Amino acid sequence: MIAALRPGRLTVNGLLAALVVLAALLGPRFLTRFSTIDVLTTAGVFAMFAASWDILSGYTGQENFGHAAFIGAGGFTVGLLTKYADVPVEVSMLAAAAIAGLLGLVIGIPALRLRGPYLALATLAAAAALLRLAFIFKPQTGGEEGISGLAKLGDGALLGPIGRGAARIFYGDVGGLNRLNEASIVNYYVVLLAATSMVAVLAAYGASKRGLLLRSIQQDETAALASGVSTASLKVAAFVVSSTLAGIAGSLWVHTLTQVNIDTLRVDLSLLIIVMAVIGGAGSIVGPAIGAVIIVLLQDLVLDRLGIDPGSQVKPMLFSALLIVVMIVRPKGLVVPLLRRLSGRAVIARARPEGADG
Repeated sequence: MIAALRPGRLTVNGLLAALVVLAALLGPRFLTRFSTIDVLTTAGVFAMFAASWDILSGYTGQENFGHAAFIGAGGFTVGLLTKYADVPVEVSMLAAAAIAGLLGLVIGIPALRLRGPYLALATLAAAAALLRLAFIFKPQTGGEEGISGLAKLGDGALLGPIGRGAARIFYGDVGGLNRLNEASIVNYYVVLLAATSMVAVLAAYGASKRGLLLRSIQQDETAALASGVSTASLKVAAFVVSSTLAGIAGSLWVHTLTQVNIDTLRVDLSLLIIVMAVIGGAGSIVGPAIGAVIIVLLQDLVLDRLGIDPGSQVKPMLFSALLIVVMIVRPKGLVVPLLRRLSGRAVIARARPEGADG
């Protein structure tokens, strides 16, 4: 019976995913404000942040409160390479992924002995340490001002043509736009393709046998060890995968902004990512990604238009209140239960014989 239900769920969720991707591809055609397109680009970046956090914390239960460390490591790698070596966009992104992955390995190995709040504090301390280093090496990192003048994604030898090609197919001719608006469109499609690919790969990874082993660590690590599961190698691998993808997302982010500063290392960023993941439904990849999009749109398209100062404490208070409400009312998040309900209804409808009553 269970096996018979799975194809229906996959079909419904696959159809929903296809519709969402199609809407995302064609959406810019119907938008008149390029600032809205920039917000959607930011939403795509944060979807990658949340998905990369989820493959570690959502699947293994490893409490990562310092995800900004990996994002910032990738971002500042791009900034420093651009400032001192003027490397191409794609090379800087590969270097960012490597540095962030190495940082994940460095943190992941000693973190094997830590659990719960101790691990959370360790990852938080790592992000705080990098933030402090950014101030210590202010002549190189720029301190609070950061490093500006980074290359745009459209300047990439590979990403530029990909972004413009996708724009011509789904948006139309971008040749008549000014340089700033053209950059917004190219950024959007490059980030959209990257976010879609990352979420799809991580979702497949989570549904694989290795993903099930990661979940066994969260459920009962002692039982997993007794069953012969190498929990240590799995946790370190999850750290490296999570950090590497966060570094890639961070490098994309700073290339869209053409600057990097200490905001990529702040604790606020890590906490915001956790809020996004929990609201979406941690442990599902898709849920945190959609939760990130919802929060970014809520923040930039609703709260900002209400005139709330971005530097005020109103936004953190509102998101904290929202998190508390969701944790009480929907402990498993908002997105995942909704998707399961939609797919479950479709399966029931298919299994019901013709002429049967509700």
